[in-house]
Amino acid sequence: MLSTHNMGSVTVQPADLEAMQASDYILHARDGELTKVPVEKVRLPLDPQGHVQRLCLARAPDGTIYAAQHTLLHRSTDGGATWEHLERDLDVCRGWRMQFDGNGAMLNVRRGDPGEPSTVHASDDEGETWRPIGQIDIGTADVTGLGFSMTRLDDGTLLVPVLVTSDRVGNREAAEAGPATCRIYRSQDGGRTWPEYSVLGDWCCEVNVAQLPSGRLLAAIRYQRPLLPDDPADLLEQTGASVVGANNPYKHGFVAHSDDRGQTWTPPRQVATVFGQCYGYGVGLTGNRAVVVTDHRYPRDMSSARAVVSLDGGETLQDEVYYLSHGRAAGYAATISLDGEEMLTLTGSCYGDVSAWNNCTGRTDFAIIRWRLV
Repeated sequence: MLSTHNMGSVTVQPADLEAMQASDYILHARDGELTKVPVEKVRLPLDPQGHVQRLCLARAPDGTIYAAQHTLLHRSTDGGATWEHLERDLDVCRGWRMQFDGNGAMLNVRRGDPGEPSTVHASDDEGETWRPIGQIDIGTADVTGLGFSMTRLDDGTLLVPVLVTSDRVGNREAAEAGPATCRIYRSQDGGRTWPEYSVLGDWCCEVNVAQLPSGRLLAAIRYQRPLLPDDPADLLEQTGASVVGANNPYKHGFVAHSDDRGQTWTPPRQVATVFGQCYGYGVGLTGNRAVVVTDHRYPRDMSSARAVVSLDGGETLQDEVYYLSHGRAAGYAATISLDGEEMLTLTGSCYGDVSAWNNCTGRTDFAIIRWRLV
């Protein structure tokens, strides 16, 4: 497995990343060289409830692009060149897992309270008001977690990842009773019913599913679990968890793919070798290329959003990396492709004290980056 530490045979310094964050370029490491790649960065207004790990990016059937922080929703009708900024109340859906039905209605899914199903909502006024249209009933009262986004396939099918018994991810005693299992639920009627699901795998958190131009589905997965009784005694050392003092062995990026539109999935496979490179969001490009933008958490002065590249539909990675953003907290991101070549990436940056999750709220600066591979 290719190491994702110092990819491209370049050791990047925090000062390099901080300078990049303030400038209109990103960094690309390959073959021992670090180069500045000019890009267009649209810096968004500060959201008083915005957070580096709260974001969503989606394109409507009519081509309108929507980028969400939390209480701010940004709209572009010219391919991301200019943006309008809309204020929204998240009391109904609590966050953004935005997608669209075939008629252009905006959809969102709200995670259910313990013992209750997650509910799907629709809006005809760009998220100003919502009406419930369906629910995802998993058939048990188990605690669930949702994937990070909703996916619309080219035939209108909607996919939502649901992690069943999600409370076991951080609970070693509960995990010994069985794993948390990720199901990919599907709707073929615009989100009203979700009668079918496939199993992605165990311990698959914060899942994002992208459809590549070939039709293949690529799932980017945060794989995380506690220590289990049969684990080797040195597993924390093997996975790099001990370096940052973590007591859970895995917090790594994995991927899986489906070549039958999500009916079945390959076993999740590890692609990130560094502990804390765990959140990922994929996008497909022409020529069977795929890009996955991942976060990098530790040490904190290296926190960033980074893009890795595959030339074979996500099967293997190239030894190169693009650095897109920098801060002191993990750089989550969402990416869409406009034409199979050019991409738009929404990503946030938070500097200062990030010792608590809430410290980033209202202090995260988001930007939309227009870029392409070189």
